[in-house]
Amino acid sequence: MQTLNLSGSEKKSDGRLKSLLWPSVENAWDVDYLGQQGFWICLIIGVLNLALMAITASFVPNSASRIVLLALGTAIFFVYLVGGMGVRESKWPAAAMIFTIYVIGQLRAPSILSFIIGAVLLSNVRATFMASRWKPFAEGEDRPMRFIETFRDKLVDQVPPKAWPILKIPFYIAASLILFFSLTAR
Repeated sequence: MQTLNLSGSEKKSDGRLKSLLWPSVENAWDVDYLGQQGFWICLIIGVLNLALMAITASFVPNSASRIVLLALGTAIFFVYLVGGMGVRESKWPAAAMIFTIYVIGQLRAPSILSFIIGAVLLSNVRATFMASRWKPFAEGEDRPMRFIETFRDKLVDQVPPKAWPILKIPFYIAASLILFFSLTAR
């Protein structure tokens, strides 16, 4: 079965590091893998931003400022989460918006880590753009399934196709506002 390539196993064309930094899209498995990878990248950055805002807010003595920081952290988390759903659905404008927000936010205090994360997000934009343009060679070409067994499967495979159409307009509004305030706060 393996010799004839009939096993139904994953058919990614790149290794993990190459798909993270310079991905290629050759088949439906690449599109699916890059969408999952982009979703996780956005989710992790959103969670880290939310945690950083919560820690920062805990050191602010003024309760009104603390509430503002927590609200901002929640809005940024929302943008990264829903942007990740857009990336999962191969919507390159969502990936471009996430990249832009991240880069503008890191201009105040650039570091090696922020440069690496920015490079990964830029690669994510490229991968999402290529995935959005990819078309199968044949009408009935074999495609990967989206599973529903575990929480991870539901989060990555089931929620984005249902939530993205509903949340894309609030995403673009919130992302535009965050981008505007990031640019004007300088």
